[in-house]
Amino acid sequence: MTQSSGLVVTVGEPNWAPLESILPPGECQEYMYMGRAGEIELYKHRWTRRYLNIGMDCRSFYLYSDGKYVEISQAAALANVRS
Repeated sequence: MTQSSGLVVTVGEPNWAPLESILPPGECQEYMYMGRAGEIELYKHRWTRRYLNIGMDCRSFYLYSDGKYVEISQAAALANVRS
């Protein structure tokens, strides 16, 4: 699947390391692995249905907006996915 950002979303073996590096184990259970867009891992929250997009470096966070991934702070990414 190609998004308008030009990045191809691929689904393969889940990479839980970025999610596990920022959330406690109990919270990680609330997410589904959705794939990868370039160097960005995509996780969907089971209840809010919002995405938490984490760079493979575990330090960068993204919001998909207007057809592209925009870097945001970790606090903003978590607030967005939890709202």
